Amino acid sequence: MSVWRGFLRESANICDPGSHGAIDATFFDRETASRHYQHRSDRHIRTLKTTALVDADSCAVLDLHCSAHWPHDTQTGRRVALRNTEEIESLAGDKGYDDQSLRDALRSEGVRPLLRHRLFAAYDHAHNARLDSELYGQRWMAETAFSAIKRRFGPAVHPRAWYREFRELVLTATVYNLEQALKQ
Repeated sequence: MSVWRGFLRESANICDPGSHGAIDATFFDRETASRHYQHRSDRHIRTLKTTALVDADSCAVLDLHCSAHWPHDTQTGRRVALRNTEEIESLAGDKGYDDQSLRDALRSEGVRPLLRHRLFAAYDHAHNARLDSELYGQRWMAETAFSAIKRRFGPAVHPRAWYREFRELVLTATVYNLEQALKQ
C-alpha cells in the first residue's frame, strides 16, 4: 500500500499543494459481476467508504483511506490526518470529525484543527463561532474533489477484492491530480 500511496503523493506534489487541508468522506458503490457471485462469495457490503484529505489551494487529493466496514469519521479522520501532518498547517472538517483527542493530536503535531463541534451544550456554539470562517469555508474543496472524481470516473469501483478496489481509487485520485495539474 505504501507504493500506491507514494504514487498519490507524487501526483499531489505536481499540483503544488498549499498548507491548508480539508477532510471529508463519501461512498463508492462496489459493483459485482452478478447476484450469483455475491451469494457465492458471501459479499453483502455494497458500498465502500472513502475518506480523503484534499489540499484547499489546488484541490489535489493528498491521501485516501478506504474501508468496507464504515468506521466512524473520527477513526478514519485520525489516521488520514496524522499521516499527513508534515504537509498541512491547518485541517478543516465537518461535525463528523468532532473528537477532542483528534484535536489534541493535531495540535501536538503543529496542525491547527478547524473541526466543527457537535452542539451538545451552549459552549459548543461558542467554539464554533471562534473558528476561522474563511479557512473553514475551504472544506467544500474535499466535496468538490469527490464530485469531480465521481463525474469523471463513475461512482463505483469495479474490482472484486478490497485491495484492488483501494488500488483503483488511489489510481483514480492520481489521474485526477494529474488532470488538476494540467489545468493550472
